[in-house]
Amino acid sequence: MNDFPPAYDPGATEEKWYKFWQDNGLFTPDPRSGKPTYTIMIPLPNVTGRLTLGHTLNNSIQDILIRYKKLNGFETLWMMGMDHAGIATQVVVEDKLRSEGTNKADLGREKFVAEVWKWKEQYAEVIRKQIRKMGFAVDWTREQFTLDERYSQQVIRVFAALYDKGLLYRGEYIINWCPRCGSALSDEQVETEEIPGKLYYIRYPVKDSNDLVTVATTRPETMIGDTAVCVNPGDNRYTHLKGKTIILPIMKREIPVIFDEYVDPEFGTGALKITPAHDAYDFILARKHGLELINIMNNDATMNENAGQYQGLNRDQVREKVLKELEEQGLLERTEKYRLPLAKCERCSTPIEPRISKQWFVRMKPLAEPALKAVAEGRIKLHPKRWVNLYNHWLENVRDWCISRQLWWGHRIPVYYCPICHDGSSETDQGMIVSERRPDSCPVCGNKQMRQDEDVLDTWFSSWLWPFVTLGWPDETEDYARFYPTQTLVTGWDIIYLWVARMIMAGIEFTGKIPFSDVVFHPMIRDEKGRKMSKSLGNSPEPIDLIEKFGADALRFGIQLITPREQDVLFSEKTVDVGRRFCNKLWNAARLIAINHADQEAGIPEKLTPYDAWILKETDQTIERVNDYYRGFELNNIARELYGYVWHQFCDWYLEFTKLAPTVQVPRFLLKQIIIMLHPFLPFITEDLYQRFSFGKKSIMLESWPGRIAVKDDTGSVIKYKELIEEIRVVRGIFRFAPKEELSVVIKTSDRFRIFIAGNLPVIKKLAGVGSVEFDRPVDGPCATIVLSEVECFVMLTGLDPNKEKQRLLNELSFLSGRIDEIRNRLVNPGYLEKASEVTKSGEQKRFDDFIDKKAKIERMMKRL
Repeated sequence: MNDFPPAYDPGATEEKWYKFWQDNGLFTPDPRSGKPTYTIMIPLPNVTGRLTLGHTLNNSIQDILIRYKKLNGFETLWMMGMDHAGIATQVVVEDKLRSEGTNKADLGREKFVAEVWKWKEQYAEVIRKQIRKMGFAVDWTREQFTLDERYSQQVIRVFAALYDKGLLYRGEYIINWCPRCGSALSDEQVETEEIPGKLYYIRYPVKDSNDLVTVATTRPETMIGDTAVCVNPGDNRYTHLKGKTIILPIMKREIPVIFDEYVDPEFGTGALKITPAHDAYDFILARKHGLELINIMNNDATMNENAGQYQGLNRDQVREKVLKELEEQGLLERTEKYRLPLAKCERCSTPIEPRISKQWFVRMKPLAEPALKAVAEGRIKLHPKRWVNLYNHWLENVRDWCISRQLWWGHRIPVYYCPICHDGSSETDQGMIVSERRPDSCPVCGNKQMRQDEDVLDTWFSSWLWPFVTLGWPDETEDYARFYPTQTLVTGWDIIYLWVARMIMAGIEFTGKIPFSDVVFHPMIRDEKGRKMSKSLGNSPEPIDLIEKFGADALRFGIQLITPREQDVLFSEKTVDVGRRFCNKLWNAARLIAINHADQEAGIPEKLTPYDAWILKETDQTIERVNDYYRGFELNNIARELYGYVWHQFCDWYLEFTKLAPTVQVPRFLLKQIIIMLHPFLPFITEDLYQRFSFGKKSIMLESWPGRIAVKDDTGSVIKYKELIEEIRVVRGIFRFAPKEELSVVIKTSDRFRIFIAGNLPVIKKLAGVGSVEFDRPVDGPCATIVLSEVECFVMLTGLDPNKEKQRLLNELSFLSGRIDEIRNRLVNPGYLEKASEVTKSGEQKRFDDFIDKKAKIERMMKRL
């Protein structure tokens, strides 16, 4: 082991070992192996740019599970792929073109799509590089893209199948429209934030009367599309308006007064303006009461010909002019401040416009019912369980899914129209054909100039098929037979409906099987102040930069250490530095073993020393706890368990024992077990150490997960000795003995433990800083007493004034009590809890816990002085 460097250098090893794994086919499963299979489908990264820290967390969890299962004898498949991300990718490419002085209209559809493909190839390679740098064991031989030819064919097949079953239809409804993207959006692609706004009170004149009806609205610019005023039939203020009509201000159009219990008499004035072409609930009322639908906007949210004198103006300009005219006519009664929800496109942050539009929809109720049942019956388990409520809420209140998008990048809708037989306004299917292949001619009139629908499908319409189309469906391929259904899905809770629920629906509908049995939701990553990571805030570090600074293992392990199951992750570079220091600790431990135990076998001898027996029992208990945590997908607990075991039990205690009690026999065996257990979290350094020690297999990936270690030897003496040393260290700290000052102790104990201590004096002298150990003599002079089971130890306080020490400790207790009360009051103060960042609150809680612990130790020591 002469070539064992004194420090670990991740930059010198990581790329080498990833190439080694890939070249040896260690990521590629053999469907004919006969082993039990374990499959994870990667949540498809969008080809819009680089992977983020969120992807790092998500993919690290999957890699840990894949490597753990491989070590447990499973044939593992981690399916690699990427999503074409329709709107997201088109937006960034349009922005790029705009910066170059051109746009998609100038290029035309064909050339624009070619530009997007160039973008895809560029950023797909960036994503591949990031995945390799992180050490993720994805199967590159099966990599797929949602716009690959075969995948696209199955997307079209599913569209046609849903249409044939009556689960897909074209209809005119209110949809979310993004004026910037020029496309419809589903409800789940809209982000809503509360902003300060105004409530405008507008007087509407009653025809043939001096009466006025005041309505309250947050969007006065839409009033030019009003087709009614609605009031509650139980509202006595408006019963006299039955059969009356209203003169719509500015537009001078007559509109009816309608009565419906939908209206809340307590909101505003109790009178509601109805703009059915630009409000989802108004649309429902219009259908119910037979009202006219007047669309007043173009695709870019400027006013169309139905807006009269406002044609060509945008929404803000119209609002300004309408309010001015209302004020001039004395019809603007008042305004008041009002906080209102602003719905924005999740991709470009443009305020969306609810508007009536003819789109394609999937009927979701029939698909949702089996998906609800699969979770209710436990065939699919969600982790943590609390997400079941959100899942159920979505599916119990599911609405039909608008799947058509007015884009050029994506799967073109497989619907063809005859320009002679289909006039575009007909609700019938005459002259319209849904087909997996372009029809030769119209089946009605024989016209051969069939026109394909211009729209493309929502990105999620292709990604909901991901678990089974990638494996060969609908063909009964070898992969489909062996690796479907998959076992585990790892994702963020924010796409529980967008993707998770829809995959379950699609899997059951098209394969008759659930697509996976466990869904693991991980928290969101936020910065130290609790803010969502975003490039605009400048708080989202580039994973590659962190890897080059700290190493991939350090980043992976650091993130898992701070990722709880039930709350968001607060990230800082300190997190990664903890991972880096852990890697260095492991490296130094391995180097010590390589130097001091070079000739030792990596096995367990028949006769064990007490220290060997103790660490083997600790290892056995660690393996048991880690296996339990894996069963519950509690990776944060696994990381903490392994961190504590390796750093403290193995390095701080056992390896120190090996220096002082040289008869220990199992360091090499334990190192092998440790690096196998750590391999899923730290793949690079563990592979490097495995190869340096020549532990047997071609790669650590081909090793077997450690089994239970049955240790029958009594380890009580070592446990008691370790506890005694820890307590002496506490005394050193409380009474502020200098590190090099040797203590004198008197010990009273059983004959058996006295013999053990006497035979292991170098251990207590070195690890507790003890110079003199005496047994059973009378104690004279000031001392601190340590009382343990069967042990009483007196630490002599030579050179200290007992009265002064008591007073000093009393003063410290008083200080600690004050700080504890101060922090306790802060942590229950609603004002503080609302304003303080998550990092600040977490730090205060840690200080509180530390103060409580220190206070308890001093109080215990005061009693024993």
